[in-house]
Amino acid sequence: MTVLVAGVAEGEELERLRARIQRNTHFQVISHAHTPELALAHARVLLPDITVLTLSGGLGDDPEAFRVLHGVRALDPPGAVVLRARNQAALDGLDRYAVDGAVHVVRADDAETLMRALITIGLRRASCDPDTMP
Repeated sequence: MTVLVAGVAEGEELERLRARIQRNTHFQVISHAHTPELALAHARVLLPDITVLTLSGGLGDDPEAFRVLHGVRALDPPGAVVLRARNQAALDGLDRYAVDGAVHVVRADDAETLMRALITIGLRRASCDPDTMP
């Protein structure tokens, strides 16, 4: 499965996240984007299976991140999204966006939950045709 990493600047955090994702041979990070505009551009061109979007705050506080979430979900076929929140305040209210197999919410420092979300998305995509999903 292809993965776009968004919302993380070049540096140690990005390299750790990329390595963590690619430890599982079923996932390949194909690109990363620090800005929302670049993330949407990459998503439209590359059509990744999954976008891992790290939020600096809550979605209500960041309309650009909200736009990325909706832009990725509006692709044909729709991309899955893992929302990574850096703190508890950012996590608050994100559950309303969660859709099992399509949109997952994880804490940025929780590598185990991130991998469970990626695997859940992968299993869902393997068991259904995303082109026929509503």
